[in-house]
Amino acid sequence: MDTNVGIAPNGVGPTAGPGTGRGSSQGRGGGRNRLRAALITSDDRLRHTVFETLRDSGLPVTVEVDIAASIQFLAPEHLERLRSTQAQIVIVDMSDDPERAIRSAGAIAAGSPQSALVGVGPELDATRLLDAMRAGLVEYIPRPVEGESIREALGRVMHKRGWSGALGNGSKGKLLAFFSPKGGSGSTSVVTNVGIELHRLTGKKTLLVDLDLELGEIASMLGVRPRFHFIDLIRNFHRMDADLLASYIESHESGVHVLSAPFEPEIGEEVSGEHIAQILGFLRDHYDYVLVDTSKSLAPASLAALQTADPIFLVTNMDVPSLRNLKRCLPTLDRVTAGDPSRLRLVVNRFNPKSLVSLADLEETLGIEVDWTLTNDYGTVIESISTGRPLVLNGNSQFANQLKDLARDIVGGSAGANKAKASLIGRLVGRLGSKSKKNRAPVKSAPVEASSHG
Repeated sequence: MDTNVGIAPNGVGPTAGPGTGRGSSQGRGGGRNRLRAALITSDDRLRHTVFETLRDSGLPVTVEVDIAASIQFLAPEHLERLRSTQAQIVIVDMSDDPERAIRSAGAIAAGSPQSALVGVGPELDATRLLDAMRAGLVEYIPRPVEGESIREALGRVMHKRGWSGALGNGSKGKLLAFFSPKGGSGSTSVVTNVGIELHRLTGKKTLLVDLDLELGEIASMLGVRPRFHFIDLIRNFHRMDADLLASYIESHESGVHVLSAPFEPEIGEEVSGEHIAQILGFLRDHYDYVLVDTSKSLAPASLAALQTADPIFLVTNMDVPSLRNLKRCLPTLDRVTAGDPSRLRLVVNRFNPKSLVSLADLEETLGIEVDWTLTNDYGTVIESISTGRPLVLNGNSQFANQLKDLARDIVGGSAGANKAKASLIGRLVGRLGSKSKKNRAPVKSAPVEASSHG
């Protein structure tokens, strides 16, 4: 049994497998945005077709691992190679024994959850095809295989996984994550109203994602009754495309779209960080703005969203428990932002200038400058929540106008982007023992809410 493994140097192209004669030609025009692929087949004709298709189609896919073996006979070192390479796409030949190949595909999917598996083999009946999808396959190409069928299948995979931007024919949407270290800070009202105002200002496709998978409130706050929710989308992600996505999304009268949290809190436990990263990437491929309301914890789902986000809006009140919790989160936030504090925006909700804790005290404690303060308008916010009528659509209260200002700042790109800041941890250490603030940037009075909900 031939189990030659070809590895492309630096991801530029594949080393030729036995009998391929392809060299690295399919990797031409390489670059950082190319997708890594693995090929598992003992059929040299299929190998030739795959390499030729990638060479001629213009798809940004490079075969970095070429395993000349039947999938059901993979050795442990092959599985380890797949895991270490972290290929986004794995093409598996299931022709010899589809039933055993499905089990082997399941092992690959379990060991490399980031990979999209594409199967090639004989025509399968509906039951066996469903088994293959449950094992982790996202596409299946029946034989005889032609280059066009490979190109179309890979194109669908890229579209499903939100990788179409690698083609260079479109830009990904902007993902904004809203995080609060304590329930009741008003983060949900902020993200909901800001999303509506972003859509009103720009007319661009805007999606609100409720990632508080246990006790999410966005649907309730908007007065919508979702038919499906985030977990439904995860369960059917293997067959997701733009048309199917539309059936999982609710439309609000304002024009924004909503992806609800699940109705039963316990099923939120099914979600992994990998699930979240894949789905948010997919959603960014279909929307101009994706606003995510995270849970009030640093669970894997929240961490995946924070790591993926363009800016992260930290919504806090000025009470001691909120500030203590936020300070405890700083090391983790520093890690998920790779030490880039420009991705953080600090929003103080229910700001009271007469509070015992001043803005200077808050900044000194956290080592983060405040970007926006929002008025304490508790009564107006509670009425908005109770009626399911967002503030920015219901009058011109001071708080609603501040939310609109925040949305304008986001559209204008001002969101604190011009502030030069050191690493979170570096700034925090640098401020220890210092009670003076120098060169402090002006604080903006802008969006957020005063709800008793998160």
